[in-house]
Amino acid sequence: MGRYIVMDIVFYGNSLNYDQGSGNYQELKKITKWDGRQYTLVSRYALRYSLLETARKMGLWDIADGSMFQRHGEGDQKVIQPSDEILLSGEILKYPEFDLFGYLITSTTPQNFKEAPVKISHAVSLTPFRYDALFNANIGLANRMRKITGEMEPNPFTAEEHETYYLYTAVIDVDNIGKIEVYLAKTVKEGNKQRTMNSVEIRKDDKGNIDFKIQYRGKNEPLEFKYQKDRDDSIYLSRLILPFKEKDKKVKFPEELKNSIAIEFNDNAGALIIEYQLKDGKIKERVKELIKAIVNLKRSIKGREEDLSPKLMVVGIYKNNPYKTYKDKIFLVDEYCEEEYDEIIEEPVENGKKIKIKHIVSKSKKPVFEININGAEIKELSENEVINFIDAIFDNENDELSEVKIFYDPSIECRIIGKNEKKQHQSSE
Repeated sequence: MGRYIVMDIVFYGNSLNYDQGSGNYQELKKITKWDGRQYTLVSRYALRYSLLETARKMGLWDIADGSMFQRHGEGDQKVIQPSDEILLSGEILKYPEFDLFGYLITSTTPQNFKEAPVKISHAVSLTPFRYDALFNANIGLANRMRKITGEMEPNPFTAEEHETYYLYTAVIDVDNIGKIEVYLAKTVKEGNKQRTMNSVEIRKDDKGNIDFKIQYRGKNEPLEFKYQKDRDDSIYLSRLILPFKEKDKKVKFPEELKNSIAIEFNDNAGALIIEYQLKDGKIKERVKELIKAIVNLKRSIKGREEDLSPKLMVVGIYKNNPYKTYKDKIFLVDEYCEEEYDEIIEEPVENGKKIKIKHIVSKSKKPVFEININGAEIKELSENEVINFIDAIFDNENDELSEVKIFYDPSIECRIIGKNEKKQHQSSE
């Protein structure tokens, strides 16, 4: 079943994701749920973008620059995608945005893709949208122009607003992080002609770099690319499947290459397959960097910097066990909290002191989160606490693992309600 980390996350934010809208009316993205009411959402694409930007600003990840991309397609159907060069060379693994969130490259035959090991749901508001909106206009700029043109012509617009708690889920498939397979078809089609792979030549230099030269019958130019060994040796070429018979003269490579790469021959295979991997230590490091980005998540939107760091996290780690999400078991309860206490007042009198006891009842309205779960430990949320908890999934001593822990921010109240127990934890004020 593999290893999985599942995080159900609650954060607080204001007007985080706008839709296309119409005219001068700016609409928030919304979704209608089973109760017939509309709720605002932050799309998984917006969350992913904010995660990448947060990690970049924190110095955790390098983001691929424009030179790493290409446009492929016909006419106005061209799409932006990673270039063939960074795919074939394995360099694509250097960038967490492709390793964690997947990719699709249509310019190769066959198409190459990686399913996202990190799957993020939309973040949906926990309270319904009440159609609050702000009317705005650029009065300041229009007034300055009025002094020149003599006309007052501002640009008015209305923007929807919603400030509330949001809930989303992130599922991390740990065993699919840090590895990719690259496919090159043995036979490609060009117009009405079929081009078959005629020869494969592989060379290795003194620095450990590996050059590939693949020739297709009927093509003048061979396909050439290079795996370049990086300084810290974090990416390595682990496996090679050649679509030929063993000792076929069409394949040439130095024998010592077998000492570092698992080389297989399969005459029935329809493609040459190259497998690249990250070292185990780098995989663990990449997962921890992702957790850090989630715990410190920020989003820049319309001149605001919104803090999307978690107020509540239900984190599960699973190894060779079915994983679970508690997304549908987290409830925001809207209720009044009442606190009663006695206050002692001392007043001086002629013969001594007069003591009064005043009974005070304090009422306040605050959000309370109820989680329907059994046997989960609850701890105050911190980056180190979460990272230390997920460390167990990288421990090779555990053949099986299924553990859930709840992390809360001191600003909220959290109640754990299970079938056999009822616990309550409230932050001190």
